[in-house]
Amino acid sequence: MPFVSRKPKAPNPTISIKRQRIENDMMKKSNWVIILAFILIPAAARGGIEYKSILKADINAPILDVATNPRNDTVFVLTRGAVLIYSTGKQAVVDRIPLTEAYDRIAYQAPHRLVLTATQPARLNIIHFDHIYDIDVSGKVVEGPLDARAKLVIFDDYQCPYCSRLQPFVQEILDKFPHDVNCVIKDFPLSIHPFSRQAAMAALAAEKQGKFWAFHSQLLANYNRLNEKKIQEIAKNLGLDIKRFNHDRHLASSREAIQRDIEEGRKLGVDGTPTVFLNGKRIDNRNLGSLPKLIKEELAK
Repeated sequence: MPFVSRKPKAPNPTISIKRQRIENDMMKKSNWVIILAFILIPAAARGGIEYKSILKADINAPILDVATNPRNDTVFVLTRGAVLIYSTGKQAVVDRIPLTEAYDRIAYQAPHRLVLTATQPARLNIIHFDHIYDIDVSGKVVEGPLDARAKLVIFDDYQCPYCSRLQPFVQEILDKFPHDVNCVIKDFPLSIHPFSRQAAMAALAAEKQGKFWAFHSQLLANYNRLNEKKIQEIAKNLGLDIKRFNHDRHLASSREAIQRDIEEGRKLGVDGTPTVFLNGKRIDNRNLGSLPKLIKEELAK
């Protein structure tokens, strides 16, 4: 049947008014049903509240404002002459940022900024800061000169693709600054990578024969195909004493060393790999490509 355009009939005003009244009545009834439903639903039973104080401190200065960084358990306390950096873990002031001007408000801006403001007179000050961590590298193989002025510490996982990509870049940096940069690897095997811990044990066994860095590099180059066969292949290609290597792979001292690295990493806020520190300062992963520039800045100090 061909389409035919027809003029629509004019609506009957009486029918429209009745329909509107019916719709309004239905809407009122449905609203009452919703209200009654909320009234009749029993409230969840509450037996009280559990709480504990995670920080109590006497600050020997008037506190003007406070900001927090929950990730690092850090509280920034604004006083008249300084920002006091308080660690909830250590329950103590761990550092301070001196102020030469007066401010009355403070806000934390991730990852390394404090925003200070004052109303009278109107004033704004944005401060970039870096935590400098004292990282334990005792007993670790140091790649590069021991007295290097720029020290890299890298928390690695041998099945991490990002660690694999970073490794050649780190080697380029060591080659570019042969007298000024050194590097230490800390183990941080993630639970999502089932062979990573075994690979770390193998690298520590290779260390007993003076081949840690070479073994480390080969592990990361093969991050996506690590298994027992590949471990043995790397050991053979590096000329290791296989019998001694396989014995040293199961040493309790190596398991304990890996666990110490993991626990230290957690205290430092490490939650993924790679995590890089330069002279104790954590480098944001988005800035890893700027490592040569950051190293030059450190060497220029």
